[in-house]
Amino acid sequence: MKRRKDMKHLDVNLVEELSNLEYFIVKSPVVSKDFWAEWQEKFSRAYMSRIAVKKILRNKKLTYEEANRYKTLLQMYEDVLTYLEMLKTLSLSLRGVYPSPQDRIEFDDEDIDFDL
Repeated sequence: MKRRKDMKHLDVNLVEELSNLEYFIVKSPVVSKDFWAEWQEKFSRAYMSRIAVKKILRNKKLTYEEANRYKTLLQMYEDVLTYLEMLKTLSLSLRGVYPSPQDRIEFDDEDIDFDL
């Protein structure tokens, strides 16, 4: 009985997380003219959110739980940005443009110490 209740709790958490991420889903087909405007809006929102979270982690005194929550949020934004970069690459490749590996955005935070 407990296992079934735990699974329902996980399902609710998953639905909630998917609902939160829906905000970043690009719904225009990658070959449509509306794709780039929507992609840019979603990319900018995720990138600026990532910057805000990094600033909080650097400049605010956080509890251990708060710091872990913001680190998880930072990873989520990095995952969203990776998704958006994959869509960009797909859209460009369908147009015959193949970006070089140097054009990829790297999310390197090794120089930032987020530990408390």
